[in-house]
Amino acid sequence: MKKTAAAGLALAAYSSLTPAQSSVTIYGTVDLYMAFAKSGITSSKRLEDGGQTASRLGFRGTEDLGGGLSAHFTLESGFAPDTGNGTLPGPAMSFSRQSFVGLSGPWGQIDAGRMYTPMFYTLFKADPYGVNSVFSPINLVAATDAQPGLTPFAARASNMVRYRTPASSDFFADIAFAPGESSAPSHQSGNFYGGSLGWSRKPYYIAYAFQRARSGSAAAPVAQPAATTYQALSGAYELPDIGLQFYANYVRNSSNLPRVPTAKLASLGVTYNVTPASNLMFEAMQRKVDDSSRSQLAWTLGYDYYLSKRTVLYARWLRLLNRNGASASLATITVAPDSGNGVRVLAAGIRHNF
Repeated sequence: MKKTAAAGLALAAYSSLTPAQSSVTIYGTVDLYMAFAKSGITSSKRLEDGGQTASRLGFRGTEDLGGGLSAHFTLESGFAPDTGNGTLPGPAMSFSRQSFVGLSGPWGQIDAGRMYTPMFYTLFKADPYGVNSVFSPINLVAATDAQPGLTPFAARASNMVRYRTPASSDFFADIAFAPGESSAPSHQSGNFYGGSLGWSRKPYYIAYAFQRARSGSAAAPVAQPAATTYQALSGAYELPDIGLQFYANYVRNSSNLPRVPTAKLASLGVTYNVTPASNLMFEAMQRKVDDSSRSQLAWTLGYDYYLSKRTVLYARWLRLLNRNGASASLATITVAPDSGNGVRVLAAGIRHNF
């Protein structure tokens, strides 16, 4: 009798801890485009991934813990539909796009794992192509032409702990830190930290973001890790009555290494809703490096036609101009070093979400 009563009490205690609701969702994107590309005298025809957004397969789950508190996780893997191989880095499939777990409540959200940086989200909201497209001119942010020793811009970071204010608030803050996990010779090797502050209420969006990464890693630590800093001021404005959205970004990067010049980038973009099912987009970005004649100007003209909420046909026309021997690249096109060759890509594709 005592055993039965104890079991009943244990079951009652467990029942009181049982969440009110939980769910797991499988989601993903399959994106492919056919393109004609040219740089210098080299041209190619190619079937590639990521013209509208990068292909991925993910698992997302939430659990209601009661009292406004919930737990969540995301596991996301990139893949190339034209080959079936994984990406980032590939060819094996791995959850290297995103893999994190966290808690959220009325106070905001805290996550731990591998995820996008606060600065990535700042640029994402002020880009008609959403950055996660090989045709976005904002990908010039990752260029290091004429800046030897600069750490390229990272859209994601591993080992990250991150806090975000509640999504319901017009004002938002996003703070992140990722230790490089190095024990010697410098504990700062591979460290990353960043954050953003902004205000978003339609039709306005404005934000400031920064991120700093130190060279080295746990596997290859350095005694005196160099620091590379990126800063961005981003904004967007919407005119819904006439179907127009405007976007602007100013980005600056710098290094504490001697003789590494600072680069400044500026972009302007616009989206026009031609019909309820189609959008016309244009964006241009210019990159200039202090004390260097090498520079870039990139622009993309795009058109999306939605067959449904999940399926879209799209077209893209990209131009990248490299000036005075510069050799930056976009859209995964190889540019000969110090050639001054540009990039031209004309593409049409399809993207399906599930």
